[in-house]
Amino acid sequence: MEKMAKMKTLFIYLSILLFALALVWCGYIFLLYRAYPTDYKEYVEASSSKYNVRPELVFAVIKVESKFNEKAQSHSGALGLMQIMPETFSWLQSHIADETLDEEKLKDPRINIEYGTYFLSYIQKKYKDEKVQLCAYNAGIGTVEKWLKNKEYSDDGKVLKKIPFKETENYVAEVSKAKEKYRNLYYKGNN
Repeated sequence: MEKMAKMKTLFIYLSILLFALALVWCGYIFLLYRAYPTDYKEYVEASSSKYNVRPELVFAVIKVESKFNEKAQSHSGALGLMQIMPETFSWLQSHIADETLDEEKLKDPRINIEYGTYFLSYIQKKYKDEKVQLCAYNAGIGTVEKWLKNKEYSDDGKVLKKIPFKETENYVAEVSKAKEKYRNLYYKGNN
């Protein structure tokens, strides 16, 4: 009888422990999904499909660039979700638009995501290495071209062995990490 009571008590304690672990796990998953939101999913997936860019990369860029704040403006003047510089916006419009849009349109999520995703696709065609692509998005194509020509930063003119700007190095690491999180949370089966 005493053995049966001990077994019953042990079973109750194990049940409580498993329930507590399940609550902790569910809380962790909930927080993980909140940390990696998919706001503007309709725009991201439409532009990703149109320009052949992985949606998890677009979400990662948005997360790192603006933390999903459509009205974000950097100290250097980049605007919107994907933090596009007005000069870059003008240049991008010459490639994909029939009309000239005012830079204030960069605060419109649909337009910002459309142009930011197109820019990512342009960079992906220009550079095969993803690290170089992200450097170009962050530091600019002209800057990356100089780095690739410098033997201190690149052996072959195609891949960077060293990123000279700490800010860009951190940016590449953050976007790469966020992209993996988005892939694992939302796009794992879509490789």
